[in-house]
Amino acid sequence: MTASADVRAETREIVVVGAGMAGLMAATTLADRDVVVLEAAGRAGGRVESVRQGDYWINLGTQFTEGTGPLIDALERHQITMGTLAGKKVALALRGKQIDTSNPFGLMVRSRMSFLDRVGLAAVGARILAAVPFLELNPENQLAKRVRARLDARSASYVLRGIRSKVARDMVRSWSGQWMGCEPEETAATQFVISMGILLTDPAKVPNFALPEGGNQTLTDILAADLGDRLRLNSPAKSVEWTNDGVVVDYEDDNGPARIRARRAIVAVPGDVAVKIMPGLPPEYRAAFDDIHYGRYVVVGFFTHEEGPQLWDDYIAVSTPQMSFQAMFNHAAALRGPGPRKPGGALACFAGGAVADRLFELTDSEIVARFTADLVALYPELKGKLGDTFVRRHRRVVPFWPPDRRASLPTLREPLGPVHLAGDYQLDMPSLADAAASGERAAQQVRASLYR
Repeated sequence: MTASADVRAETREIVVVGAGMAGLMAATTLADRDVVVLEAAGRAGGRVESVRQGDYWINLGTQFTEGTGPLIDALERHQITMGTLAGKKVALALRGKQIDTSNPFGLMVRSRMSFLDRVGLAAVGARILAAVPFLELNPENQLAKRVRARLDARSASYVLRGIRSKVARDMVRSWSGQWMGCEPEETAATQFVISMGILLTDPAKVPNFALPEGGNQTLTDILAADLGDRLRLNSPAKSVEWTNDGVVVDYEDDNGPARIRARRAIVAVPGDVAVKIMPGLPPEYRAAFDDIHYGRYVVVGFFTHEEGPQLWDDYIAVSTPQMSFQAMFNHAAALRGPGPRKPGGALACFAGGAVADRLFELTDSEIVARFTADLVALYPELKGKLGDTFVRRHRRVVPFWPPDRRASLPTLREPLGPVHLAGDYQLDMPSLADAAASGERAAQQVRASLYR
C-alpha cells in the first residue's frame, strides 16, 4: 500500500471495481446502500459500446442482447424499446453469392460448392448438431455431464478431423473467429459447439435474441446515469487487499492516489486485471483466472446512405469466410418492418482470432480500405453509399477456456471473504446476459452477508 500520508482516504460500505455490465448491474442492485464504483476507462459499459446516427445505431462491441433474467428484466424495467428480430434470417456469403442458411440442408443445394465441400460441411455440421441436444439437457443429467466432460477435454478443432475441404475448414475458422474471437485449436469444444449450434439452428428463431433500439449501450448509459456521482470514471484500481473485517482499495484519479476502506467489495474486471490488482489471491484463484483466455476482434462499423429495399434488409448476420472480415451484422434489420423502408442503414463487419491478429498490424485506414473493398464486392449497391466509419480494436473480449481448463471455473464463483467476484466468465455461456446475472448475484451475496 501507498503510505497513508500520500493518499486521500474515505470509508464506504461497498466498493465495486469495474463498470462493465457486471459492475453496473451489481452497483445498481445495491443502489439503496452506500456504494461507489471505480472504472479505469473514461466511459462505463466495458465491451458494450454503441454509436448512433439518426434512426440507426452500430454496436461496436457486444452485438446482441440475449438470454433471460436480470438483463432482460432491466431492459423492461427501464422501458427500453426493443427492435424486433422476428422473421429475420442469417446468411452465408460464399464465392460472391449470399445464401440463406435458415435451412442447413438447403444450403448444400443452393451454394456453389464442390461435392468434396458439401461432404466436408455436412460432416462438420453433423458433429456439432450431434452434441447440441445433450448440452440442452439439465446440467445434472448424467448423460449431459458425460458429453460435456468429453467436449471440455477436447479442442474444437475435432470437428475438422479428416475434413479435406478448404471451404469447410475456412468456414469453421470463420465461425470460431466471429463468435469467440479465437481459433478452433485454442478453445475447448464445449463453448464452440454451443455457439455454432445456435448459428446452425438459426438465431432468428431464438425469441430471446433482440436489439435494444439505440444499441446495447442504451442500457449501460441508463445504469451509469442512475449511479450519478457514485460512478467514478478514469479511476483505475491499483490494488484490492482484504482481511476478514473489510477491504482496502487503492486507486488513482485526476487528483492523484486515493484509498477506499469498505466492508465489502465486488471485483468485476477481466481475469488478467483481477490477478494484477489482487496480489493476495490464493493459488487456486490465481490458477482459475489464468485458465481464462480472451478472444480478440477488429470491428469496423459503417453508416450507409442507400435508399429502397436491399438484399441484406432481412438478414441480421451474414457469415463471410472468404473475406477480410468474417461476419457482417446488420443492426438496421431490427427496425425493418411493414411499411416504407427508411433510407440508410448500419452495418458492422467483424474479424476475430488469427485474422484479427494480422489486422492489428495495420493502420485504421488500411483496415477500413480492406473491409470496404470486400463489402462493396459483396453488395455492389453500396458503392458510393458508405458514410461514417468507426474502427475498434478489441484485444480482450469473449472469455474462453483451452481444453481441460474449464474445471477450475467453480472456484471463481466463491467469494474471498469480503471480496465477491463478478463477470461473464462465471456462468455457462459467456454473454452480456451472463455478465448481468453475475453482477446481480454478487450484489445479492453482498447484501446477504451484511445482514449476518
